[in-house]
Amino acid sequence: MIAAGIYCFFAPVETSTIIPFVLGIAMIVDGIGRIVTWFDIRDVMRQSAWVLVSAIVSLIFGLLLAFSPVLQMSVGVSVILLTGWWILALGIIRIVHAFHLLRIKRESDGFGLGGMIGSDWWIALILGILLVIFGIIVILNPLLGLGVIGVLVGCSIITAGINLIYLGSSPWLL
Repeated sequence: MIAAGIYCFFAPVETSTIIPFVLGIAMIVDGIGRIVTWFDIRDVMRQSAWVLVSAIVSLIFGLLLAFSPVLQMSVGVSVILLTGWWILALGIIRIVHAFHLLRIKRESDGFGLGGMIGSDWWIALILGILLVIFGIIVILNPLLGLGVIGVLVGCSIITAGINLIYLGSSPWLL
């Protein structure tokens, strides 16, 4: 997972463009799995035909998404724009949090726990402003967002790999 994450991190555009394809494959697997399960269980217990219909719909949409470049592009752009709005929202929340930390610092007169908690309010403010700017840039220029999503996926996979190594080497699991 760490190696895959590093690849995603250093090839962010390729990573971003394959996400809709992977989603389509997941929908295909889900549809096939639910169809097989429906036929396996129908002799044991009564199954609604709507369960089968929903599985077929998942399979059809998965096939369309996995093998249609037009659909992959539209899903990719939607994901990029959603990511831009997400980054913008996080930035706004970070700015509000920074002013909350400043208020805590002022109310504690800079001493005690409140002083310690609020002492780095300006870091949260700067990060919030940077996130707002970056979110706006991604929303206005979705092509730049391709790299953002790839880097985010890469970081997530690297983190998951490190977590698995940590959990796998934990003495309480042995």
